Amino acid sequence: MNKYITVYKTSFKQESKTIADSLVSAVSFIVIIFIFKELWGYIYGASGFGNVINGYTWNMMIWYMIMAEVLMYSINARTITKAFSSDIKSGKIAYQLNKPYNYFSYQITNLTGVFSWKLCFLIPAGVFIGLILLGPIANFSFLYVLPIIMSLILAIFLTCLIYGIIGLLSFWIEESTPFPWIVQKFIMIFGLFFPPEFFPTWLQPAIIYSPIYALMSGPSKLLANFSWDLFMQVTLSQIIYIAIFLVIGLWVYKSGRKKVSINGG
Repeated sequence: MNKYITVYKTSFKQESKTIADSLVSAVSFIVIIFIFKELWGYIYGASGFGNVINGYTWNMMIWYMIMAEVLMYSINARTITKAFSSDIKSGKIAYQLNKPYNYFSYQITNLTGVFSWKLCFLIPAGVFIGLILLGPIANFSFLYVLPIIMSLILAIFLTCLIYGIIGLLSFWIEESTPFPWIVQKFIMIFGLFFPPEFFPTWLQPAIIYSPIYALMSGPSKLLANFSWDLFMQVTLSQIIYIAIFLVIGLWVYKSGRKKVSINGG
């Protein structure tokens, strides 16, 4: 376990060399939030500050979008799948098999560290644009900051697991690029653009009990309307899905590793 913590810290520190790229990403993030603010302002109407749609005020909706966009901007699905598929296609993975670590766990931990670095820029950018456009969050306490950051990191780790498993499909499929694209669109539709409460009643349970809630909707709701009960619900969902996808990922990697060994690398 300690070696993976070291991997996380190392990759996090190495990303500090990409400050310029992170700043550009933060500026782009601010522009997107402003566009969504105008869009939702139109949806809520001229008196949007007082309107409530499906339990969300205009203010809550924009803070939800800010958190959701922080997650979307911090993670690059293509980078995750490419990290696995490139090693598999090139045969480089054969040199990783005898290393004193599990290749799948190493890559997931490394990528989580890389994407966690981006939070250092995106969170301040989100808070800045949110305070400028909306003002302070009602009833917000600094006690909520650490739980929210923890939820974000768990969401990033879970997302890396899911896309990492897709990348491992390169053991059997020549081109796995379409799969992360499809998964990303589902996340955007059912987690980024709308909270679960905006969907039909019959569909809401399916979203709430899905991985999308654990990696997108749940953490985003924490910033919009934090409560300790919600935090516990989201964290439990994240831990359960992390355990499930970690087991799946290790099993897929083990199966693919056997394929490499049989074929001679």
